[in-house]
Amino acid sequence: MSGTAILSAHQAIRDRIGTALARDRIAVIDIGSSRFSCLMADIRHAMLDRTLLDRETDVYAALRVFAAADVPAAGVAGGVIEDEEAAANALRRLLNEVRRMTGITPTRAVFAFAGGSPRTLLATAASAIPVRVVDDIAIGRVMASCRQEIALRIRRPIHIEPLDFSVNGVDGIHDPRGRAARTLGVRFGIVTVERDALERLGRVAKSAGLAVSGVACAAAASGFASLTQDELDLGATVVDIGANVTGIANFDGNRLRSVHSVSIGGAMMTSDLAEAMGVSFDEAEAMKIASRGGSISADPSVLGGAGPGEATMVMVGVIRPRVEELFELVRAALPMGPARPVVLTGGGSRLPGMVEAGSAVLGRRVRLGQPIRTRGAPTATLGPEYAATHGLLAHAIRLQCDPWAEAMQAAQPGEKAFGSLRQWLRDNW
Repeated sequence: MSGTAILSAHQAIRDRIGTALARDRIAVIDIGSSRFSCLMADIRHAMLDRTLLDRETDVYAALRVFAAADVPAAGVAGGVIEDEEAAANALRRLLNEVRRMTGITPTRAVFAFAGGSPRTLLATAASAIPVRVVDDIAIGRVMASCRQEIALRIRRPIHIEPLDFSVNGVDGIHDPRGRAARTLGVRFGIVTVERDALERLGRVAKSAGLAVSGVACAAAASGFASLTQDELDLGATVVDIGANVTGIANFDGNRLRSVHSVSIGGAMMTSDLAEAMGVSFDEAEAMKIASRGGSISADPSVLGGAGPGEATMVMVGVIRPRVEELFELVRAALPMGPARPVVLTGGGSRLPGMVEAGSAVLGRRVRLGQPIRTRGAPTATLGPEYAATHGLLAHAIRLQCDPWAEAMQAAQPGEKAFGSLRQWLRDNW
């Protein structure tokens, strides 16, 4: 039988996170184009001794942050590592900062990055064997039969989500357990990224003395951290605006549905402004985010005069077209159907007027996101630019407490693991 065994690939990814959570603490690192940031959290194992996610129990409280650090990025462009030596040196500086603060040097971490050109695939499987009552064993069997062709020499899966089920030809069922079924089907969402981007990350981490316990798309991680439970359930889109790349992650039914990226970020807006104003990049960046600089949602026709008014007019005239271009590309990546809310994260979301500009272009409710599920983190790390870093902690909890964990473990014995992926994980992570 050809293709990737989806369930085994998912288990390989989950096992790596499980290795990190089996210890007393966990480290997570966001590899951004402008900043590398790290959080370390203590693990309360008693709260992780569960296989099903109980909504009445706050499982995210199982992790409590006790250290946070960041350093300027190096060696990263377009969301991917281009200069491995420079990136490894920056990562070592980050680890040294963590050691200075805590006396602890992490030996493994879960990473987020925005590059790798994420793409989303759908995989489906169905069983025609009638079952009197659908249970975990029946679900596990149909999950284990699900496969998808992936060009593994080019791309690797990093997120695998069982999205929904079909019973007797009826699609979109979130939980089929307890039903009688003549046919039972499952649909998986698979996010893949370029293999080369992952391999570079693995080499840089190894050079800095770290093992990679998992990888997540930055936009997806931002959603895990900043979306409310209602937004996760009813549907929302996270737009994570980084320095060079903007990630777009769609959520629905408490599942990650798709991830996209566009090659526009806050650094491009700063470069445009620096050129127009005849100032340095750093001066343009300060001007862009300063409240006295005005808002890109302002109307340039009512701005003018000398000094700050003139600077504001230039800023609006230069940056607003780029922002509108960004949101037009975001709009093309939004799922069909109801106009669900959009949540902005990433450092670029702090630009004054971004929420208003997004609402105007997208025609739907837009808000600024921030981490809402992390305990103990310093207040300075609770802004939208740290959403992806915090989201890695939520990502680890989600995988550990996956509501389908028992069904996956009930997959028929003898189902071969996806050996190629497992071997690659061992060799590179």
